[in-house]
Amino acid sequence: MKRTKVAIFDIDKTIIRSDSMFQFVFYSVRRYPWQVWRLPVIAFHTFLFKAGIMTVERVKRSYFQEIKRMSEKDLEHFFETHLRTSIFTEASVEMQHRKEAGYHVLLVTASPHAYMKYFKNFPWVDHVIGTELVRHENGYTCTIEGANCKGEEKVRRIQAYLAEKNMEIDYEQSCSYSDSLSDLPVMQLVRQRYFVNKRVPEMEALTWGK
Repeated sequence: MKRTKVAIFDIDKTIIRSDSMFQFVFYSVRRYPWQVWRLPVIAFHTFLFKAGIMTVERVKRSYFQEIKRMSEKDLEHFFETHLRTSIFTEASVEMQHRKEAGYHVLLVTASPHAYMKYFKNFPWVDHVIGTELVRHENGYTCTIEGANCKGEEKVRRIQAYLAEKNMEIDYEQSCSYSDSLSDLPVMQLVRQRYFVNKRVPEMEALTWGK
């Protein structure tokens, strides 16, 4: 296998300023105003999830209920109007610099690949990994296919992708960026570890968008 310098980036609150799931909910309500009644349901399900009563798979179904109505064109429009416009300037510059320095730039997120995949349109992004949703004939359902792409699952997805490409991470030269402690398993894959807008002992902190 080829030893490769890899730069791994989380997306929500690392590359973009906010959580894309919340942006998707409000985009859905603006697009389908008669579904505004779902907001209190989503809030209640979120409470149940944080209380440990509801699974992450079930709560995410609430957040992405309206994705079944959307075409690929709709999802790309969501990306262009909400996600692209919320990218930290510093994140964009950092990804470009890593790409120019010969890194394989990999974005890995717990949010749906259905709309995060459009980050691949940037020439400095090599690949995007995200939570997969079950597809239907014209698009996606709100049901997660496989496991939620978070924590150790991110590590499994990264390793599977690299094995498919006949690559392995050059630990000493590779790096990872995140805002969340849930990404500590990913951080263990590389030597250079950066937390964005978050102080973590013995980790380098970056301030973006301030």
